[in-house]
Amino acid sequence: MAGKFKFKLQPLLNVKIQIEDSLKNEFGKAMLKLEQEKERLSLLEYERKELIGTFNERSAQGVMVKELREYTAYISHMKEKMDLQKENINAAQRNVDKCREELIKASREREIIEKLKEKKYQEYLKEILKEEQKTNDEVVSYSYNNRIAGDENG
Repeated sequence: MAGKFKFKLQPLLNVKIQIEDSLKNEFGKAMLKLEQEKERLSLLEYERKELIGTFNERSAQGVMVKELREYTAYISHMKEKMDLQKENINAAQRNVDKCREELIKASREREIIEKLKEKKYQEYLKEILKEEQKTNDEVVSYSYNNRIAGDENG
């Protein structure tokens, strides 16, 4: 009877699983970074909206031109910060996309090796079944021959 099932490519499969796990972690970190960048943009948008509201209130109250210029300059600065943050979001999104592609590739490679392992395991099971059938046939044949030999002698 054949020994225990051994898959020759198991070390490679183990490496592929480790790589996939590592890429899952990287993908998770990239997704977290993207969400953080989006949250920063939301905060900037909120801050700018509040600043515009304050500017409108102050301008209706008749404040000095110098103060209005400072508000206008700061609102403009906030717009620049938001544009920069949108670039950060785009960069984070590109990183997420890259990580996703690498993860998909690694998953496919692992799946191919796992399918090969399953196929080899099924072949192993067929071989075991064949050996068991052969052993059973030999036992039946031996028993039959002994019974016939016993009938001839008795």
